[in-house]
Amino acid sequence: MARAAIACAGCFRACNLAFVAFAAVMPGTNDERSAMLTEPAFTENELALRWNISPKTLQRWRCEGVGPPYIKLSKAVRYPVDDIVAYEQANRQGMPNDAALPPLTTAPPAVEPPAPAAPKRYYLNEAFALIAQYGSLAAAEAALTEAHDETQD
Repeated sequence: MARAAIACAGCFRACNLAFVAFAAVMPGTNDERSAMLTEPAFTENELALRWNISPKTLQRWRCEGVGPPYIKLSKAVRYPVDDIVAYEQANRQGMPNDAALPPLTTAPPAVEPPAPAAPKRYYLNEAFALIAQYGSLAAAEAALTEAHDETQD
């Protein structure tokens, strides 16, 4: 039984791929499918990243009939770029209408430098030994850091 399901799933994928190839060759046969293949469009996750919202918000908007226009065929949901730009233009607030919108392809977000390392924690006996040897923990850490830097050069 499980083997039949796997064989059927493989056939289904092959049929889908054949349909995609057919739709690409014959663009007038299925307008929605050919639009999904040829027009630049955002996926649900791409649009959610662009707007810094959850994909669940887009799903809820679709159920409520609000939000940007979309194309849906089976489970595939796409948001055409032209419609997204028009939706953003219609819903912009706090900026003049002739101000430029952000570009569609943005650079990856800047990576923030790592936070400074937390101070090293010592066991009490280690702290007393370092203080006895160097006079203070700050002097011990400076000497140990200097020695560590010399070994890496």
